[in-house]
Amino acid sequence: MAILNQRGFGFFSVLVALLLAAALYFGYFRMQSTHSERAVSITAIDASRVVACRTQRQNIEREIMMWSVNHPDEEPTMGGLQAAGVRIASCPEGGQYSLVGRHVECSKHQ
Repeated sequence: MAILNQRGFGFFSVLVALLLAAALYFGYFRMQSTHSERAVSITAIDASRVVACRTQRQNIEREIMMWSVNHPDEEPTMGGLQAAGVRIASCPEGGQYSLVGRHVECSKHQ
C-alpha cells in the first residue's frame, strides 16, 4: 500500500507542475498580446484625432466660403467669423487654429 501512495503522489505532483507551467506560459503570452493591443489602440486613437482635426479645419474652411458670399470684399478673421455666428471648433489635441488667407492651419497638425 505504501508503494501505491508514493506512485500516486508522484503522478499528482507532476500533473500540478505541468498545470503550473502551462498557466505561466499562457499567462505570459496573454500579457504580451495585451501590450501589443494597447500599442495598436494608442496608434488608432492618435490617427483618429488627426482625422478629426483635419475634418474640423475643412468644416471651418467651408464656413469661410459661405461667409465670403455675404462679405465678398473682406478678408476673414477668426474674430470676424465668430462675430458672424460661425462656430469655430477646437483641435481635439489642443492645437490652435489660425487663418492663412482662407486656409485654416493647426499648430499641432501641419
